[in-house]
Amino acid sequence: MNLAALQHLVNAACALADDCRLVVIGSASLLASFPEMGRDDGPLAQTFDADLCPEPFDETTAIMLDQALGESKAFHLRHGYHADIVRPTIFETLPAGWQERLVRVPGVEKALALDPLDLAAVKVLVGRPKDVNLVRLLLAEKRVTWQAVADRVAQIELDERLLRKVSRTLDELK
Repeated sequence: MNLAALQHLVNAACALADDCRLVVIGSASLLASFPEMGRDDGPLAQTFDADLCPEPFDETTAIMLDQALGESKAFHLRHGYHADIVRPTIFETLPAGWQERLVRVPGVEKALALDPLDLAAVKVLVGRPKDVNLVRLLLAEKRVTWQAVADRVAQIELDERLLRKVSRTLDELK
């Protein structure tokens, strides 16, 4: 996905859900801060979806957006990218204060994206190989620092089991 595709997708969602704003979560949120990551040779070139959460959340709106813009729907089949509509429970996994750090999606009035450090912290929390590799890339390209990611992870409420898992992932990224 590139920034133009994200803008197109989010503008389509905003046109359908004109009474709310959208929060872009997941890897595509990086395009708001680093549009060059979506170049043909960039790390997001093989990303074909954007995780979107309408605010205020309404289940009917979420269903409508999924039916219009979701995977294997007409929009996806025509344009090659789609929206994954997420529920606000996902916000429980974000670092404290994430809402104050949202980044405006360029060219879209009613859409905000996760701050890159908040995204990196969530990717560390999830810990899948593809997520860890994305954080590793952000670190290698000096888009984030290890300490800043670790500090942001520390702002997420974790039980003992998750804390051990996240600590191992952070150690692996050092």
